[in-house]
Amino acid sequence: MFATLRSALLVLLAIPAGLLGGSWVWPVVVLLVVVALCGADCLLATNPQNIAVTRLDVTLRLGTVQSTNVEIRNNSSRRARGSVRNGWPPSVTAAPSLIPFNLGPGRRTIQSTIISPSRRGKIESGPITVRTAGPLGLAGRQRNREDSAKLTVMPAFKARRVLPSRIARLKEMEGKSLLLVSGEGTEFDSLREYVRGDDVRSIDWRSTARRGQTLVKTWRPERDRRIVSVLDCGRSSSIRIGEEPRIDSSIETTLLLAALAEKSGDLLHVLVHDDTLKARVDPARRSTIHTVAAALADVQPSLAQTDWADVAGNIRKTVNAKSLIVITTALDSGTVPGGLLEAISLLHRHTIIVAVATDPVIVDMTQTDGTSQGAYEAAAAHRALLDERALSDHLSRLGAVVVTAPPDDLPAKVADTYLALKEAGRL
Repeated sequence: MFATLRSALLVLLAIPAGLLGGSWVWPVVVLLVVVALCGADCLLATNPQNIAVTRLDVTLRLGTVQSTNVEIRNNSSRRARGSVRNGWPPSVTAAPSLIPFNLGPGRRTIQSTIISPSRRGKIESGPITVRTAGPLGLAGRQRNREDSAKLTVMPAFKARRVLPSRIARLKEMEGKSLLLVSGEGTEFDSLREYVRGDDVRSIDWRSTARRGQTLVKTWRPERDRRIVSVLDCGRSSSIRIGEEPRIDSSIETTLLLAALAEKSGDLLHVLVHDDTLKARVDPARRSTIHTVAAALADVQPSLAQTDWADVAGNIRKTVNAKSLIVITTALDSGTVPGGLLEAISLLHRHTIIVAVATDPVIVDMTQTDGTSQGAYEAAAAHRALLDERALSDHLSRLGAVVVTAPPDDLPAKVADTYLALKEAGRL
């Protein structure tokens, strides 16, 4: 029908002007015909308000794609033709963005859309645009409507790749736990017969006398130990290292800790802090890793200076007994005035890990190219590294374990330190 209508319009345009009574008459006639047809087509188009569009909330990890359904229903009493624009912010790529439909009265269709976001966080959907066409396809109606669909993009958790090897090490530790040394940080497990090489200090003399054979106590690492992961989301966390801000490595480190704590039976608390407490996650019955990932999905760095005294206060409110405190931050000139050293002193009863993501570019800058500009850059890089080393040494003297590594390697290195402390009974 559309092709026939276009052919008719071309025929009208090709009619000699003399047959229509003058050079100006035929364009006017054609214009009037087109306007009349478009007006009629617009009136015959289905009202967009009668087209119901439903989108669902979507949750996925950054770096993955997911298919989601869009339901289109024709609530009018006649056939409806047109298209729906599935609007999302530019950081969310939805394909196809334009969904055509041709539905009879009361009918519906469900179309799939592939979503591939480029950033994490909680993203509100854009408006839905419904456009209906008339039976001739010349004109139609259009209406925008707000929609409450939400997209939650979880952190990528690239450190997942090192999780199997760390879980294997954790199982090996628990399998040895007899053998398991008796002492601080361990719990009594059972009695077994003495074998040559056992520590005589682990002999249970009362049970030995009662049973008439030498028995030793076996021990296993304590479970339900408390871990507090503190993410510094102040101004230093906004510095980009490579393609990502520093806070992303902090999130990866916390997620890997959460996965290991869940496997080992330890309880993980997460505090996100700048000048105030921004987010808090306490141990839950359901999956720890899922709870933490959902809470950290929308955490973004701020320009505020981190209040370390307040951080120490919130940690002391969270745990009373000796615990493992993991602080992911930066060792730069803005950290010490903020009170990190004072906070470490206030937390002396706990075992503290300070995790720092280093920038490989600064190390590369120490190599001068022979120019004056290169010499100044190398001197500045050396100075930054010396300041960082001095702060690291100061923290070590206060009793903290300082872990430094590039962003991709930091989660694994912190996990290894956690397992080593656990094996040594220092949690």
